[in-house]
Amino acid sequence: MGIFSRMKDIATADVNRVLDRIEDPISMARHYIRQLEEQIDRARGALAAQIAAEQQYDLLVAKTGQIVDKRARQAELAVDRGQDDIAALALQEKLHHGKLLQTYLEQRDVIRNQTANLRQEIDRLQELHRELNNKLSFLMARANAAAAIQETVKAVPYGDADKISREFGRIEQKVMRWEAGAEAHLSTSRPAVNLAEWSERDEIDSELAKLKAARQA
Repeated sequence: MGIFSRMKDIATADVNRVLDRIEDPISMARHYIRQLEEQIDRARGALAAQIAAEQQYDLLVAKTGQIVDKRARQAELAVDRGQDDIAALALQEKLHHGKLLQTYLEQRDVIRNQTANLRQEIDRLQELHRELNNKLSFLMARANAAAAIQETVKAVPYGDADKISREFGRIEQKVMRWEAGAEAHLSTSRPAVNLAEWSERDEIDSELAKLKAARQA
């Protein structure tokens, strides 16, 4: 039963570690930035396709416009020559390609608008990417500071810090008692030395006076 309980605890701890990694704010922020970068890459790919389509329509417009102009000249020339059948056929081709030209122009305008909108979206995403990167740098600095504080607290818990402070206070008080004792010893020993010196000096003076009196007699 104990083994199974231990295995359950280990499994739970592993799950918690995985959840911690998933919920890591820095990892999540980087994940969102990567998603944004992928979106920017897709938008750039779409923009390249739009530009290619726009260029293709430029070619179609130019080519169709040339055909319209050519058929118009052919119709005019046929009329001048009295070839009405040929003129009618040329005008039919002109009208047909004229409608195609109008369609191509409209479709190209749509593509150009889409391209312009896509460029604006890419600019917006790139600006957002720069902003998020700046925020990520700031968040990383804050996270590192918070982690350092947590490590410091783990290394020296608040209770231990208070205990250490109290121990240092007791050591300081003990040193102060030593200093007070040394000072007291000095203050009591110095007067005793001076008193002894003065007592000896009195004896010398007394003996000297006696010697002088005896010598004078």
